[in-house]
Amino acid sequence: MIRIGKLKLKREHVQLGVFTILQSIVCWWAALNYGQSFETAEFSAAQLPLIGYTIAVAAAIFIILNARVPSQWSLITIGISVAFAFTNIIAKESELLYLLLTCSVWLFVMAVPRFGMQNYFGLVVFGVIMTFTIPVAVFDLQNNYLSTTFLSKLGPLLFSYLFLYVPSFSHQREVNQLMSAITGGLLILSIFIESMNWQAIAAIVIVIAVWFSQQALGKTRGHLMITVVVQFVLMWLLY
Repeated sequence: MIRIGKLKLKREHVQLGVFTILQSIVCWWAALNYGQSFETAEFSAAQLPLIGYTIAVAAAIFIILNARVPSQWSLITIGISVAFAFTNIIAKESELLYLLLTCSVWLFVMAVPRFGMQNYFGLVVFGVIMTFTIPVAVFDLQNNYLSTTFLSKLGPLLFSYLFLYVPSFSHQREVNQLMSAITGGLLILSIFIESMNWQAIAAIVIVIAVWFSQQALGKTRGHLMITVVVQFVLMWLLY
C-alpha cells in the first residue's frame, strides 16, 4: 500500500499506471522521433485510437508478466485493444488492422497458461511483435507510408525487449544468464552499428550494468518497473 496524503493506493495499481505510461512511450518513441525527419510527417486524428490501443496493450503486458496480478484480468485490456483496432480510422487500413490484431492475439496466447508461451520462444516472439507492430503503425499513420530504412533502425528496440525481459519469461537462472549474455551482446552490437556518440556509449554502459545486475540478482521483486525504466532511458538515448 502506498499512501499519498489521505489517499491510499495499492502498490500494484501504482506500478501498473507507471509501467503503462512508460511502455506506451517506448512503443511510440522510435517512430515519432525518426519519422519527424520526413517532410510528410504529421499528427492526425488517425493516431488517437492508436494511443488507446497502445495503452491497453501496455497494461496487458504488465498484468500478464506480473505474478501478483491474476492473468485473466489481462483479457479485459486485450479486449479493449481489439476494440480500438476495429475503430473506423484504423480498420479502413486493412494492413494496419491485421498488424495490430496480431499483437492482440499474441498477448492473448501469452495470457493463457495452458499455451505455455512464457518461455524463450515466447520471449523472441514477444520482442518481434512489440517491435514491428505498434511502432510500424505509428510510423505509417504519421507518414502515410512505410520506410524500409525505418525498419532497419529498429534493431536496438528489438534487442532491448529480448535482453531486458529475459527474467520475465523464464525462472531458469543459469540458462537466463546465458540468454542475457547473448541478447545483451546483440543489443550492444546493434547500438554500435547504428552510431557511436556519447548517447550510444551511455546506453552501452547501462546495458552492461543491467547485465551484471541480472547475473548477480536474477529476477527481483521490482523487475518489471526496473525493466520499463531502463528501456525508456535507452530509447531516449538511442532515438
